[in-house]
Amino acid sequence: MHGVTVTSGVPGGGLPSVRAGTDRRRPEAAPRGVPPRRVVAVAVALAVLLAGLAAAAPPDPLRALRLDARAAVREHPGMWTGASVARGERAVVVGSPRPLVAEVAALADRAGRTVTRIWGGRGGAVVLVPRTEEQAAVLATPAKVDGLAAVATGGRVIVQPAAFARLSATGRLVVVTHELTHVATSGPHAVPMWLMEGFADYVGYLDSGLPVRTVAAELAADVAAGRAALDGLPGPADFAARPAQAYEEAWLACRYIAARFGERRLVALYRAALREEIGAAIGEQLGLTADGLTSAWRSWAREQLARP
Repeated sequence: MHGVTVTSGVPGGGLPSVRAGTDRRRPEAAPRGVPPRRVVAVAVALAVLLAGLAAAAPPDPLRALRLDARAAVREHPGMWTGASVARGERAVVVGSPRPLVAEVAALADRAGRTVTRIWGGRGGAVVLVPRTEEQAAVLATPAKVDGLAAVATGGRVIVQPAAFARLSATGRLVVVTHELTHVATSGPHAVPMWLMEGFADYVGYLDSGLPVRTVAAELAADVAAGRAALDGLPGPADFAARPAQAYEEAWLACRYIAARFGERRLVALYRAALREEIGAAIGEQLGLTADGLTSAWRSWAREQLARP
């Protein structure tokens, strides 16, 4: 894939190369091949990837990511024996097996361009692809990887290999875009969970072409059966008790805001929520109260889910 360089055989002391429920990423799409641009020996890979280019060369936009990748490998050196390193335009990916590392680097470049278009910045990150779910859990601590295909934590994205492997090509791109959105939008002030996860899914699904009832399949089924009241925007308890529906509700909330007020206003709301309390942010950016937003979202969401 354009812009991806892959190196292999990183020794244990050397250096390295979502949030998404596994049952939610169903759509199938033809996988795309990810041939490496070039393969070099480990010694050269270490020199180019970690040490950077010569002083006369242009600045390396991935320098900060290279340094973070090196730090990640040094934190758990035993995990990366025989691992591969892939440098894309926007990401540094470390892990195994080599074809998956190359694929994730290509996905991260595509995802990063989407994140940059919507949010700004470079839209990149260090992505770690361990061999096992147990290793993913260690890397993600204190975040949890149970039932997830990937998770963003500490400015890095950790792939849970078994869950990620079960996703379709479309699902993999959605997951990587979702997690890179989390990395890009992190800030000193925590935003409500519905906005944080809903916005990441909004960006993740933006170019998927999938209809609402496909993305929100569980919620649509509950609404049709009279099991979903849509009483309020989902909070932490909802994400813990009924994660699929909570993510879908959050996604629909952000989709509603973008549909009614425009995508730029959705982004402005998120940026405002990084600075101030959510009620104030909603009033400032949308001209509504929190209850007013909830009521309008509820009616709109029911209409969207009822459509064939």
